Formats: sequence, structure tokens, C-alpha cells
Amino acid sequence: MPYAIDLFCGAGGFSEGIIQAGFDIVFSSDRSSMVQETYMNRHEQLGLIQGKDTYFELADIKDLSTSFIFQKINSLKHDVFFKPGVIDAIFGGPPCQGFSRLGKRDSSDPRNMLFHEYLRIIKDIQPKYVVMENVTGILDMQMLDFPSVLAENQNYKGQNLVPFILRTELEGLGYTVLKIETLNAANFGVPQQRNRAIFLAYRNDVPPIDYPKPLNQNVTVYDALGNLYKNKNYSTYFSKKSVEGRTLNKITNMPISRKKITNMELSKHNEAVKQRFSLYHEGENRKKALTRLRAEGIDLLKYAPNLFYETLFQVNSPNNTGVIKAKLEYFELNKDINISQLWLNHTNKQLTLISMIENNIIDSSNFDIAMQALARKLKTDFQTASKFWESIKKDLNTEYDESSLNKSLISGDINDFIADAMFTKKNIRSRLNSNSYSPTMVTLPDDYIHPFFNRVLTVREMARLQSFDDSFEFLGKRTTGGSMRAKETPQFTQVGNAIPPLLAKAIALEVIKSLNN
Repeated sequence: MPYAIDLFCGAGGFSEGIIQAGFDIVFSSDRSSMVQETYMNRHEQLGLIQGKDTYFELADIKDLSTSFIFQKINSLKHDVFFKPGVIDAIFGGPPCQGFSRLGKRDSSDPRNMLFHEYLRIIKDIQPKYVVMENVTGILDMQMLDFPSVLAENQNYKGQNLVPFILRTELEGLGYTVLKIETLNAANFGVPQQRNRAIFLAYRNDVPPIDYPKPLNQNVTVYDALGNLYKNKNYSTYFSKKSVEGRTLNKITNMPISRKKITNMELSKHNEAVKQRFSLYHEGENRKKALTRLRAEGIDLLKYAPNLFYETLFQVNSPNNTGVIKAKLEYFELNKDINISQLWLNHTNKQLTLISMIENNIIDSSNFDIAMQALARKLKTDFQTASKFWESIKKDLNTEYDESSLNKSLISGDINDFIADAMFTKKNIRSRLNSNSYSPTMVTLPDDYIHPFFNRVLTVREMARLQSFDDSFEFLGKRTTGGSMRAKETPQFTQVGNAIPPLLAKAIALEVIKSLNN
């Protein structure tokens, strides 16, 4: 069996494809403890025992020495003595934040040094084949004064393109480097448009390698999501394979089938958000949905009353916040409150809720709860909060009243201000088209609406669109936010960052083919 090392392994998308292709992964590494939990759990499922069949090291690559790697893989139960030149292939995808066209492109980003460390390990391990994947932004990314691994104190002066550096370095290490190609996961049985830049190189003393040829398969979002729902029960070849499993257990030599559906926790959306999502037809982004509504018009008060009232109060927000400040002074409630714009916006939303209750959009039994929440905002008692509401409600929503806004929406007279209130300013959001591929999955689910339901995707649904088996369970926190996004790797991030296993398998099979030659 051929032997592989997987660096920057993440939750294990590349590893999954490597194993499906027939490799034995003897060493893998990542720096995130959250992905470690998922990765090691999966390997345990596959009958791969840590320290016996394989070894995972939680470490930053700059802290990994090749002597440590050889020590660990030579302690495994394999009938091979590993030394430089024995490992068949190294796979890796150094984190791409410094290269992505979607993010900040900084040639001096310290994360770019991860490529130096990757090359350092290749130099010392001397694998027969080298595989590296990254975002397509790397193709025109430049590095500043990149230090070479070919000789001490040698670097590339000034700005140099990453592909040029990688080719020069690998050729200097005794490799033939293929021209970089961009592979679309959709061409390899993945129900997702996901372009990745793939680097292939082979040692000059081994048979050459080539890129995989696209498969004659078109897997849609509909195909991907079968066998997941009781209220929309259907099955496809792709979904059956996801349930039955594609990756073989080392001990039984059988795929691991799904015992129960995991990672299907739903995000919590209030009724207005669900109604906002319902405005999108399949395949529409905000621009397309708005263009259609301007042409057709919409009776939002009848069709989506919660969203109508939220829109009503939002378009009147500039005037409403002025009224709120005036009423605070009238009731002498302004002294103990830090009246920031954020506070005013939140109070306007609370008044929206009370208005919906009075207009029988929301159950009237929630009135006392809503009024108590207003009292807490105003730092007063329930009775004063009630008087505040009775006094202010007739002065709210004067720019657009209920009738004028409804007439504008029905006639399709939707200006940009109304559109922002109705859709929010999130232009990138779209509803998946079940009859086509999905767009590239990212690390947050907020950008995509489910094709069948008025909600965002679950971790499992994203994993299906990435071509993970259902038995592959993502562990750790489901999601995170704020400053913790830079420090944590929750489930959504684990899925979004992964290379699709079926794309990884197609690449790894080409290495197997060359090894067999």
C-alpha cells in the first residue's frame, strides 16, 4: 500500500479522498484542536489507531521537524523503515487567507511563510510526489523577500509570484513541476462549483504524473440532499452513496454506513427572517429577487406580515429614533440610559414587536413579555413602559405609514431604502438552485438559503455539498462569532475550509496510477 503524509489536514477532506484512493496515511498534522477532535474521531471510525496505524500531531508546521516525523512513523506497525525518499506522496494545502481574492491580499502576511515550512519538509522527506492545493488567488499572488530552502540566507529579492517561487524551489530540490491547473470540483462528482489551484510535482527518478480528467457526471444540489428529510423523502445515487459510505474501514474493508443523521441542527430564525428568505426563488440572489418584485409587485402585508412590519419600522427608523429620544425626555427617562444609535435601533425593533402584537400578527399572550422587555430597555417599570408605548405609537412611522408602504410594495415601487429594509444590505445572499450545482461553500452558512426550506444550511447539508460521507461526523462547537472566528475552527468552518473528498480522491488516484507504473 502506498504511504502518504497529509499536512495542514484540517478536519480531513483531503485525507478522506486520499484514503478512498488507496493510500495509507502514516502522518498528518494541523494546529487546530477543534479539527483534531473531528479528524481523530474519523480515523478511529475507519479503524486507524493513533500510534499504531497512523500518527496525528497537533502542531504549527514551523514546530515540526522531519526527525520527529520519521521517529513517529517508524514507531508505527508497518513493515517499512521510513527514511528520506521512501514516502510516496505529501499532500497539503497551506491556509489560504493571504491569497484569497475574497479576503485581504497581503504579500507580507506571516501565514505566507507556511509555504516555506511546507517546502522545508518536502526537502527533508523527499517524497516521490508532491501535491498542493490552494485557492485560485494564489496564481497571481506575490510574496515579499521569500526565503529559499535551497540554501541558507538565500531569498527571492522583492516581490515574486508564488507559482514562480514554488517551481524554482521544487526544481532545485530535484522535482519536475507540472504547469499549475485550476480544477473545478463539479467536474469530479461534487455537487458544487469550487475552483482550486492544484500543484503537482514528481521526483526526477520516478514516473511522471498528470492531472485527473473530468468525469462525465453532473451532480446537482437535489441529488446531494436526498435521504435527509422525512417531509421531503427521496433518494438519488449520490445520496445513497453518502448514506452507505465511500471510505473503507481498514479492518473490515467495508464502507461505513450512516447509523443516524448527525450535524443536522437547525439555525434559529424568527418569523420575519423566514419570510425574508421566502422572497427568494431558487437560484435568485438579492438583485434578481428585487428585480422580479419591482416588476411584479408584492402584497407583503398579506404574504409576509412579520416582515412587513419589520420593514415598516426600518424604513421609518431615522424619524422613529428622533421620536423615541423626544419621548424619553418627556417621560424623564433619558438620564439613566446611554442613548447610542445602537440602543435606539434596538428600541425601534422592540416597538416593532409590540406593534405586531397589537395588530394580531403575533399572539397577544406575548404582550406582557414584550412590554417587560421594553421596560428593561427604558430602565423603568411596566406601567411607565405601557404609558410610553401609548404615547409614542401614534407618532411613529410618519414617513411611510402602513397604507402607503403597502401600496408601494403592491405596485412594485420599491426604492433602494425600502429594498434594504426588506432584504437587508446583504447582497451576496442567494437561494440554492436544486437543479444545478451549489456555489462554493464558505465557512458561514448565512450566505445561502436552502432550496426547499426557508432557512440556511445545516453542517450536514454543507458536508453533502462537499461530498463527505454521512458517517463523517464534525465535532466541536457548531459555530462561533466575533473575535473568536480568528481563533476557533467550529463545525461550519471545518466543512467550508475542506477540500471536497471526491476532488481529493481524483487527484490522489493519479498519484496511485503513477506509482503503479
